[in-house]
Amino acid sequence: MAGREEEGRRFRNARNDARVDSIEKRIEKDYGLPAGSIQLNRADGGNARGDKKMSNLRKEYNK
Repeated sequence: MAGREEEGRRFRNARNDARVDSIEKRIEKDYGLPAGSIQLNRADGGNARGDKKMSNLRKEYNK
């Protein structure tokens, strides 16, 4: 069973080279939410720029 859970995780996690705006749009699409209703935030609580890579956003949270 453990292998099955790990396979699913690959599809749920955002890739490191993905941009913040594409992840926000994907979440809205998957859950049927209106455009602009999802906002990913920086570690300090501000809105993350759309052209920021997920890897850089994760680095901010791990400081």
